[in-house]
Amino acid sequence: IRHLPLVDEEQHVAALVTLDEFVPSQDLPVQPVIMAGGLGKRLRPLTEELPKPMLPVGGRPLLESILEQLHTAGVSRVNLVTHYKKEAISGHFGDGSDFGIQIQYVEEDQPLGTAGGLGLLEMSDKPLLVINGDILTKVDFRAMVDFHRDNRAEMSVAVKEKEFSVPYGVVETEGIRITGISEKPVIKHFINAGIYLLDPVLRQHIPTGRPYAMTDLIALLIKDGRNVISFPVHEYWRDIGQTEDYQQAQEDSKRNFS
Repeated sequence: IRHLPLVDEEQHVAALVTLDEFVPSQDLPVQPVIMAGGLGKRLRPLTEELPKPMLPVGGRPLLESILEQLHTAGVSRVNLVTHYKKEAISGHFGDGSDFGIQIQYVEEDQPLGTAGGLGLLEMSDKPLLVINGDILTKVDFRAMVDFHRDNRAEMSVAVKEKEFSVPYGVVETEGIRITGISEKPVIKHFINAGIYLLDPVLRQHIPTGRPYAMTDLIALLIKDGRNVISFPVHEYWRDIGQTEDYQQAQEDSKRNFS
């Protein structure tokens, strides 16, 4: 039990306390990895001088926000997978001591996709917590680890619900017969939030030295009948991979990402 409600005399919830307020936080039992080697093509010309994770949001590099959040969650060491303009990252963060976290750099000699760089990591008996380097979020990493363990998952994929408005009337048919029509419906879907937890045994499925996508790994595990689950993100989340999303993140920062 990590949260307890506090009620008033009328038994209405008045506040919430967390376990961390009574017991000092323990190290998060994961091997954290930030995938920061992408080329950032969709954000050019912004990424012609800086790699995408180093773009400023709220007056500091996006990657700095991710490291701070991991440190707050109880992470003392993190792996940074780099490739494109890697010197901009290592030059800013160094060994991580100025940011309260030990950084181990893992350098790709070619772009290895969203999962291929994991094959370069040192072996560990802890689950891999993989975070895309272009994600801004307030997700509770410790809650995700608890959720993964409680559901005996082999892989957990963070997902975010998104609404898509269709600006037309949608017609449902069976052959040529119309069975229904919806005027400008709003469709809800869960999208991949770019945060993953993988049990150590899954490392055997990740090839070494060649590009490999996380979506390919997920599809393989589902086909094999492995326990792959979704972890819904209710907190703030934004992928800055496109110019309009990056601009929105700048506006969100003015409201403390609320």
